[in-house]
Amino acid sequence: MSSKQARSFSISRDMALLLLICIMMSLGMNLTNSLWPLYIQSLGATVLQVSFVISITGIAGTLLRIPSGLFSDLYGRRKIIIISIFLAVFPPLLYTFSDHWEQLIPWGIIYSVAFAFYMTSRMAIIADYAPAENLIRIYSIMNLAWPLGSLIGPTVGGLLESLYGWNAIFYAATVLYIFCLVPGFLLPKPPKKEFKDSMEETPSKGTKLDLKFFRPLFAFFLINLFTGLGMGTVNPITPIYLTEKFNVSTTEVGLFISVGFGLTAILTQIPAGILANRFGRKRFVTVCLALTPFLFILWTTITNIIILLLIQMAINGLWSMTWPASISMFMEHAPKTKRGFSSGFFQTGIMFGFTIGPTIGGYLWETLGKIFPYYASALFFGFCIPIMAFITEKKDA
Repeated sequence: MSSKQARSFSISRDMALLLLICIMMSLGMNLTNSLWPLYIQSLGATVLQVSFVISITGIAGTLLRIPSGLFSDLYGRRKIIIISIFLAVFPPLLYTFSDHWEQLIPWGIIYSVAFAFYMTSRMAIIADYAPAENLIRIYSIMNLAWPLGSLIGPTVGGLLESLYGWNAIFYAATVLYIFCLVPGFLLPKPPKKEFKDSMEETPSKGTKLDLKFFRPLFAFFLINLFTGLGMGTVNPITPIYLTEKFNVSTTEVGLFISVGFGLTAILTQIPAGILANRFGRKRFVTVCLALTPFLFILWTTITNIIILLLIQMAINGLWSMTWPASISMFMEHAPKTKRGFSSGFFQTGIMFGFTIGPTIGGYLWETLGKIFPYYASALFFGFCIPIMAFITEKKDA
């Protein structure tokens, strides 16, 4: 076997291990988080208090996105991924000892921190392995891992809760993370050649974190902030909305989330990459974002849960179709030696939205009514449209 062939085989094996880690992490998170609003409510919390718990536990993870990216640049993405898996093992288990909703907060913060470290390193290490000309296609494939967990996790979680109670969900997630450590330790370091090349292309002191560095990335940050607000405002209250409006069981809520998000995102990732390459990534993302506000407004008029599921699929489908194009455009502007930091910056925007959004949704629910969070989400997605004009797409990628 030639060195080139061996090299190709090594990358394929690395990607397979990383994909397995991504799937297991996504499944564990979706087992616990998709139905977590209902669990918090079962411990005596109001809708606003549910939103508060979700927001406050997300703050630490949000604030650590950029530092975690820096750590991955300095100490290696593989090490950070292993640490993040190890941190994720304990919170679900500790949830089972909580008797009141306030006791969930410290464990939720640790859980949020674990995924802050994981997500930035995961996003950057893909770019380390992948050749630039195939980046959008590889992100399309790797992005399948997250919706696959979203497809399986909520339904399995709903069944476990219905059959054995809430603790069964958290025990299952804990075991899953323990098994996830195995491919984590098997995952090799990113190829040294990429790091050598990237150092040759940049000054010896590395890329400076100045205005020139941030200017091309800031529009992506704002887009992520507003899409995060759009989804974060309604995602935590949707399980409660379904139980109150349609009187459905936990299992049915889990199935709704699995199909509405997980299945939809799986079906859209590969076509999203193909369509974005064909029609232009910036144009494609703009169209997807522009259609979404109308669907949020339509949501508030639906009285049939099957039709509502179709609307949910359309909303999540359009949003998830923006992922491969957005990430690949962003990574073209991110210096190779600062990919971890850039990933953290990219994700901080969306995490701020997911952190602030639940409190906005809970407040609007309790003060104006249960449909107003969806109006707010429509407005947030609408804010994205003028910002897209400031995003540049490199033509030579």
